[in-house]
Amino acid sequence: MAIRSQVETSMNVRARMKRAVLSLDETAVDLFLGSTNEEGKLLSFLFHGLFKNNEERQGGESDPQQGITVEMFRRFVSHFIESGYTFISPPEIVERLGPSGKYILITFDDGYFNNVRAIPVLEEFNVPAVFFISTEHVKQAKSFWWDVVFREAKKCGKTDSEVHRIVGGYKKLKTEVVETELRKLFGKDALRPVSDIDRPFSADELQEISKHKLVFMGNHTRDHAILTNYLESEVRQQILGAQADIREITGQVPTMIAYPSGNYSVKIEDAAFAAGLPLGVGVRPGRNHLPLEKPAAQTITLKRYTLWGNRGIEQQCRVSRSGVSFSRLLQGLTAPAPTAMSCWGVR
Repeated sequence: MAIRSQVETSMNVRARMKRAVLSLDETAVDLFLGSTNEEGKLLSFLFHGLFKNNEERQGGESDPQQGITVEMFRRFVSHFIESGYTFISPPEIVERLGPSGKYILITFDDGYFNNVRAIPVLEEFNVPAVFFISTEHVKQAKSFWWDVVFREAKKCGKTDSEVHRIVGGYKKLKTEVVETELRKLFGKDALRPVSDIDRPFSADELQEISKHKLVFMGNHTRDHAILTNYLESEVRQQILGAQADIREITGQVPTMIAYPSGNYSVKIEDAAFAAGLPLGVGVRPGRNHLPLEKPAAQTITLKRYTLWGNRGIEQQCRVSRSGVSFSRLLQGLTAPAPTAMSCWGVR
């Protein structure tokens, strides 16, 4: 109990520091945005699920993660359209962007079926997006393990910080190990989706959406494999397997990979490039400066912003445009992931 109390205290301190730094960001943006040169920049943004409204987001069927609603997503797109940015697709990056211009790349990770809610917004503004697919979830029609953890932990009365600790612990393991444990803990059907909110696309649905002119497919490994947990041979299998699956299901051959949880290394970058993926994104925030001269070194690890539903969307967009963000300092304040927890205590 003493250890748990110390962890909780540490997390509370980090939360307070985060709020203070975010507040500083919001003040700084008003000072710097007017004098910042936005030309010659590529900004990429990460989304996961899209919720209809706050009630659905808080419904408990899935981990809300960023907590972005469809209306928030629409405001994000509208903000950058009004700010003179051009939305681009992965092929346009491969073909080389010039040193001038202001560009946005929209990305969705994992392959949630609820991502279909983005299509009307993409059509309204005529902007493309890339959808990174973890293909075994599509083929096996199974939930993503973190949604299972969220549901089951909440049933046990766990707090948000405790859920975060559980997820952090499991991120140190291979996907198949996590899924095996969850089935042992919660039954053989633990990974069965409970609704359209937490389920992935089916193969037929993915094939259909991939035909849309504004939709581009991306590689998110076969098993949403956090690749730094895997052997080199397994890394290659995860990346090449997803390439083959996406080609078989949709007919598209991805040119871009999103590293699950943003974890990569030089060897993982090399494996992605060797698999025919000249573009890659993590979760490190920041603007990408143009031109991108060396594809193997620069475009395989593009920076990407994450937006959050519990803060003003327009203000977050302004911060990303300004290029001045004290919140990046938080990257170094993240504690190592703890040991995995079951619903019945720390192990």
